[in-house]
Amino acid sequence: MKELAPPKTLDRFFSDLARARARLLVLDYDGTLAPFAMRREDAQLYPGVAPLLETAISRGTEIAFITGRPARELADRLPFSGIEIFGAHGYEHLETNGTLVQRPLPAPIEAALSDMDQMVATSGYAHARERKHGMLAIHWRHEEAGTRRALEELGARLQGRLPAGMQALSFDGGLEFRAMDHHKGTALAELLARHPNAQVAYLGDDTTDEDAFAALPPEGLGVLVRPELRDTQAHIWLKPPEELREFLLQWATLAPCHGPGRAY
Repeated sequence: MKELAPPKTLDRFFSDLARARARLLVLDYDGTLAPFAMRREDAQLYPGVAPLLETAISRGTEIAFITGRPARELADRLPFSGIEIFGAHGYEHLETNGTLVQRPLPAPIEAALSDMDQMVATSGYAHARERKHGMLAIHWRHEEAGTRRALEELGARLQGRLPAGMQALSFDGGLEFRAMDHHKGTALAELLARHPNAQVAYLGDDTTDEDAFAALPPEGLGVLVRPELRDTQAHIWLKPPEELREFLLQWATLAPCHGPGRAY
């Protein structure tokens, strides 16, 4: 573990967390709790993570997920029920009762996403695209060098055609085109508004998680979880899976906080 933003330290954060009246742990999935896989549908939680999260919940922690995946897709991969999930970087909200809310999109953005989706498919790279509500991603993490270069060039052409209200954002292994009104930071802000007194940490790995790190309150903790350090607004850097499990173990074994919590 490496502390990136002194004087904020893990010891101080966990000392405050132990005394907190409410605890909120907000998590990304891919690259954070689960290693990247050749096929996105094969990504599984690191061994030992699920029991630690279950223990944290039983001791009063409320847990939520903010992910680039569609919300229901992530819900199907988790060993919990009744979880609040912000999917598609905040453009989807899966409530604890299972209701899925999709944020409305302006017609020009919806049309642009459809056109770009079609362009990627007709260019011969349908396998590399992922269409989600409010966004389109092109993945090249596991492609050969020639295909990767071609996808990067295609991404650059698409980037030059974006309408107002859309942005292109690089992530680990690809490029994403998305509407700008919602992102992981706005999703975290919505959670924090409902839990104003909670001691909170956000765990993420990618550049798309920087919006959430920036949205944390002064007492919150941003945790970068990835094998290599990069420029970040996070306060702590953990290498998965060992240091991730150490962090979750320290959280999970805190004294109970107001009885059983919820996967929230």
